[in-house]
Amino acid sequence: MEQSWTTFWARVSEAFRQALFPFRAVAEALGGHPSDIQIWCFLCGVFFLTVVAIQTYGDIVLRRRGAVATGKVVGIDKSSDGPDTPIIEFADRLGKIWRFESHLPVNRTTRSVGAPVEVMYDPFHPKRAREMGRPLMKTVHLIVWYAVVAGLMALAFLPGLISN
Repeated sequence: MEQSWTTFWARVSEAFRQALFPFRAVAEALGGHPSDIQIWCFLCGVFFLTVVAIQTYGDIVLRRRGAVATGKVVGIDKSSDGPDTPIIEFADRLGKIWRFESHLPVNRTTRSVGAPVEVMYDPFHPKRAREMGRPLMKTVHLIVWYAVVAGLMALAFLPGLISN
């Protein structure tokens, strides 16, 4: 049984190593010789940077042209391993109802269904909506995610942090 697991993990490891071939070839063409883990850190960093950049872009757009509405908490999402988050519903200027899940955890205001919540949304794309307020929590949220990206990139590019 142990031998079959060893064989299985050796195949998985080799498959992951082969998946990195194009990235290794590019790195070597540019004069680098990264380890597999450095390439994986770089790829994960790029993925997280993309996700956080999209979030940041949405925040910038809302600051520029956001409209304000009063919404209400219509549910609490408890499905993920992370903190519970409120599901918020609001009506845009035309009266159409929109619903979004906040990326911030519930607090005293948003922990009960039916609670009123101030919402900022993009009038051109009402799906782009965020809770108003809680600037400290929003700042901490962004700092943590950008720190994750910076940490992954440091592991990917700084020699000696990861032994080959």
